[in-house]
Amino acid sequence: MYNSTLIEILKTFSNQEMKEFTIFIQSPYFNTNQSVIKLYEEIRKYHPDFEQKNLNKKLLFEKAFGKIRYGESFMGMTISRLMELAKEFMIQKNLQRNDFNKDTVLLDELNFRELRDLMQKSIKGLEKKLAKQKAKEADSYLAKYRVEYFKNEVKVNDTKLITYKDTLDEKLMLEQKSLNIFYFINSLKFCQYFLNQKTFVVNAKGYPDFMNSIFDHIKQNSEYLKIPVLKVYYNICLMLITNDEKYFFELKKMLFESKDSISYNEKFNLTAILRNYAQKKFNDGREEYTAYIIDFIKYSVRHNLLTVSQHGKFISEMRFMTIVWAGIRSNEYDWTEGFIKKFIDRIEPDKKQYVLAYSSACLEFEKDNYQGALEKLVTCGPIKNVFYKSAIKQITIMIYYELGWFVQSAELLDSYVHFVKTNKLFPEMYIDKCNSFIGFFNRLLKLNNKAGNNAFEISKLISELELTPEKWLLKKAKQLSNE
Repeated sequence: MYNSTLIEILKTFSNQEMKEFTIFIQSPYFNTNQSVIKLYEEIRKYHPDFEQKNLNKKLLFEKAFGKIRYGESFMGMTISRLMELAKEFMIQKNLQRNDFNKDTVLLDELNFRELRDLMQKSIKGLEKKLAKQKAKEADSYLAKYRVEYFKNEVKVNDTKLITYKDTLDEKLMLEQKSLNIFYFINSLKFCQYFLNQKTFVVNAKGYPDFMNSIFDHIKQNSEYLKIPVLKVYYNICLMLITNDEKYFFELKKMLFESKDSISYNEKFNLTAILRNYAQKKFNDGREEYTAYIIDFIKYSVRHNLLTVSQHGKFISEMRFMTIVWAGIRSNEYDWTEGFIKKFIDRIEPDKKQYVLAYSSACLEFEKDNYQGALEKLVTCGPIKNVFYKSAIKQITIMIYYELGWFVQSAELLDSYVHFVKTNKLFPEMYIDKCNSFIGFFNRLLKLNNKAGNNAFEISKLISELELTPEKWLLKKAKQLSNE
């Protein structure tokens, strides 16, 4: 029961939603099964943590239904029915949250029932809402397409006879125009996702259909670029395809000057893409891009662009790691420490301990407090995320080196080599990054332990490290050179 889909759904419900769901399942319109209500009343007592010890099926059955003999089949059907009601409840919440969806669903029903007068009034109401919206996403243009579709439906059902004197309504084409915009935005959005995956994550094959035709059409019909969200994704795609920095700076300007013209979702995506682009440039040796990375990070924090959903409760532990790294790399230690203190409680409870330990250890390491960094890492507890396991192993190797524990450092390096080689969850790019660290550190360690004149080999190591983002390794190699 603890790992069931039902519990996963209920964990996302706020206290208010739990109360609303109670009313929902008690409504005879949605549910007439009293067993479902009894089981839910027992389960809801353990919200929001839903600890495993409280979710034993037989124990819940006994508390909900008394001393009736336990039936696995009955319990399974009751849980299944409760889960279906939870899904239906989420649909209702979605409709409440998305006015445009609700309004277009109403228009569809009014059209089905041929309630033309009420449909025309509803169309006008939806048009007013669309006109007031500042940041228009793809769904706004889908709603506009639906509006124009239903307006044309009214005209189609008009009994007035058309004669040769009548002229074609110029607004007739607005239906297709709105649909085109919706299609172009989503096509560009998918294309940037594909290109981003291809660049940063996997070796993707193929190419999205019709994209070259869409690029050409938009280029030849520049009025489309007056639509902020479309312009954003158009420029993102061109930036990723051409690698031309002019698109990066155009997008940076659009982001920082956007105010209300771009929605939360688009700002979230845009900051992530620009940060990744800047990170790649930095990795390629473009030091000036460090400032851009921290600019995007601070913008995200300042505008609370920290979760995929605008109302998301938890920050991804990987996003937290990225922010901490960026702050430290930019020597913004006080800012980074403030970020950790302010936002650590927005990490999921079962991940919070190792995220805090690693983040704090990174800060202590940069302050040359290596013993303190090691003490922070001791408090990690169970680590669920393999990227954190990898990062913690790597910083521990570095701490051992700084403390002069070269034997322990070499032993942990061997263990790390095996860890990276056998882990199937790491993308190829990340493995290359790990292997780069392993190779350079191994050479550094051997040179440190090697007696005699190693000036040529150290000089060679330094020259190679200067072409990489491995600043700590470069610093250590230069120290060897000066000894």
